[in-house]
Amino acid sequence: MKSKEQIMQLKSIPIAEYLNQKGFKPVKTIGAEVIYYSPVNEEATPSFFVNPIKNVFHDYSGVGEQGDIIRLIQYIDGCSFMQAVNMLEAFKSEILPSFSFSGNPSQETKAGIEITSIQPLRNRSLLAYVGSRRISQRIATEYLREIHYQVKDKSYYAIGFGNNKGGYELRSQYFKGCTSPKWFTLLQGQETNEVNVFEGVFDFLSCCEWLGVTKLKNPTIILNSVSFLKDALPVIQKYATVNAFLDNDKAGRQGIERLREAGLIVQDCSHYYQGSKDFNEYLTSNRPP
Repeated sequence: MKSKEQIMQLKSIPIAEYLNQKGFKPVKTIGAEVIYYSPVNEEATPSFFVNPIKNVFHDYSGVGEQGDIIRLIQYIDGCSFMQAVNMLEAFKSEILPSFSFSGNPSQETKAGIEITSIQPLRNRSLLAYVGSRRISQRIATEYLREIHYQVKDKSYYAIGFGNNKGGYELRSQYFKGCTSPKWFTLLQGQETNEVNVFEGVFDFLSCCEWLGVTKLKNPTIILNSVSFLKDALPVIQKYATVNAFLDNDKAGRQGIERLREAGLIVQDCSHYYQGSKDFNEYLTSNRPP
């Protein structure tokens, strides 16, 4: 259990630095506020405000979610308070090894993630993490890679999922991040009039696992963040029907509505994981280790 002082220290990690390392870039500045597109909700006009001085956020795109950096992680990742604390602790030690608890990051923290090698997924701890999410090695190794990277002079590793611009989504037990550029991923399939759309890679892998296949028939887009739906729309519009595997939350519902507004026939496939937030949550809850 973390002490009150340790929690306060973690809360002093700058939200702007956290968002930057996660691949979210500011759009503009108004007075003391830095403005972003929402990391959770799809929107045409940026309305996610960060006050670097107070180190708080306010997302006007949804139900008005706001708070400190721990609340931000809970909001983005849909996790508990202690899970957010653990993730933030890992972020501090991996990405901000020289963070000063005066409230300001040192100059060294401005360095990003440098990939040193991309390998087939073999690391036991990474395979164990994938297994904890009920994804078999057979399916995981088809799409995921073992990424070794450095932040300044420290070395780390994580599973990686590549996007169509050469960036990678990075995941480990306590770390969730990405390399630049962040973008969506298009996986080719058979020539059909349908396209599958998933929010995240683990939802896609969960679908493959649930159906017992390594590849889905239709072309598939993994958004890597629902905020990239607008960027993926020109590709999606090439198909007559969209099989949408989006989260069972407000952002997911808004995404489906956006697709329908674009004149597409949308099959809401969330019935596969009814009662759960997403496909992976459903899989982990309904399939034994």
